[in-house]
Amino acid sequence: MQNMKLKQQIESAINDFKNPDLFKTGINLFKTLGYNTQRQSRLDNSTFKGFYNDFIDGNDNIPDVDKFKKKALTSDWQSIEMLFQLTESEMRSQDALFSAGRVDKTIIEAYLFFAIELKKRDYSRTKLSDITRYINRVFPMPVMVLFKYGKQLTLSVIKRRLHKRDESRDVLKKVTLIKDIKIEDSHRAHIEILFDLSLEELRKKHAVTNFVELDKAWQKTLDSSELNKKFYKELASWYFWAVQNVEFPEDAEKNAEARNATSVIRLLTRLIFVWFLKEKRLVSEILFNKKTLDEYLKYNDINNST
Repeated sequence: MQNMKLKQQIESAINDFKNPDLFKTGINLFKTLGYNTQRQSRLDNSTFKGFYNDFIDGNDNIPDVDKFKKKALTSDWQSIEMLFQLTESEMRSQDALFSAGRVDKTIIEAYLFFAIELKKRDYSRTKLSDITRYINRVFPMPVMVLFKYGKQLTLSVIKRRLHKRDESRDVLKKVTLIKDIKIEDSHRAHIEILFDLSLEELRKKHAVTNFVELDKAWQKTLDSSELNKKFYKELASWYFWAVQNVEFPEDAEKNAEARNATSVIRLLTRLIFVWFLKEKRLVSEILFNKKTLDEYLKYNDINNST
């Protein structure tokens, strides 16, 4: 019951991004996920110019500003907000055993959270990853970036490790995204992923006693192979439940067990194919909107049909 309540709160927090106040809605989302957002220091000017003045001007990590502008697509930045910073102090207020420092050749002593609203309606993974990568070059600590564009959100994190020859520098590695979270009518899968990213759920499934472990927990939760394993496990569970609870006409196959197994597999493959077409915007989304379908479909009791 508590899990369902949190998922409903997450869906509501996503829906709130219809509100143009990026800072307020961004803070609300991470609060809903259970993170301490009290350490806030907003930009005086929530544009690239303000970000440049505060963080890039005179920064030795960004020797080529023009390249930064190009790769980070700063001409598309409608606004940028520094949401909050997580330090050992904030985490220890929720877990007295939490510590910061070096673990497994990685040093993370704080985490920054930014939100960027982009001008266009859609962006590729490559472009969002490039923006994430170049923003992370500005700071000595990892930055999680929340993107808003059109009617969608994307949450982005990057893996970092110490440079092998110069421990004052980090090597930026893989960028992982939760991409295209719909602000309205969010997919259940996206709600589930964000639920798994909530601090309480991470602590149930992973050791989270320092920032390195927290970062690894985020990475594993968002890893595509882990998500695929979860998807196929849930799909298999549904299949084994369905074949025991469905009825199909006997005209194709007399053996009920074989008939149900074959028919459910056909149903699944066709549904997945139509879902793929929907994701490519080749068919209408109402095909997967239960509220809308309930207005069109007529349900008959199979035992009473003639």
